[in-house]
Amino acid sequence: MSPHHVGESYSSENGSYLDRGRFSVIFRCSFENCLKYFVVEYVHNEPGKGESIDYSYRPPIKVKLPENIDNVSPVFVKIYSQATVAESEKLDQIAGVGYRKAAEFLIKDYVISKNQEDEEVIKKIMLGKVISDYLSDFPKLQALAKSVAWIGNDETHYVRRHDSKDLQDLKRFILASAQFIAADYDADDALSFTSPD
Repeated sequence: MSPHHVGESYSSENGSYLDRGRFSVIFRCSFENCLKYFVVEYVHNEPGKGESIDYSYRPPIKVKLPENIDNVSPVFVKIYSQATVAESEKLDQIAGVGYRKAAEFLIKDYVISKNQEDEEVIKKIMLGKVISDYLSDFPKLQALAKSVAWIGNDETHYVRRHDSKDLQDLKRFILASAQFIAADYDADDALSFTSPD
């Protein structure tokens, strides 16, 4: 089935889309269980040819993370942002998995930045062991990271073990961990600035 043509619109300097400009065509899906309207826009660059413009009708999602956290883990920022998009699209069964993966990158990248000599070991071992072995000097961060791992594992496993916590708790603990890590990053920067050469 083809969509039904509903209308069109155009804009150009000369008043005609034929003279190079943009034009849009409004369609309506012809499937009975859909019947939604949609718009396809084209740019008319040369006579007889129109090139469609790809659009995403998704509004931009603002992700609030500490400013410098991408210096510690740019992959965390990317995965966390994608998980936020999944959540905004009501993809609740995969958003938690994404947040859990993002947290693993954040925690491991932070631990690697503090223990560069153990980088290959840290990359390979389970997150729980990284948290217990490498974050003991920071008990509050260790508690946050452990909470993130536990709730995050509930998002990835068949059986939930912590029914009293949910996706919002997972995000709250991830953001608190990111703030702690960002503050520690800034403190290290301040120490290097104020330390005598």
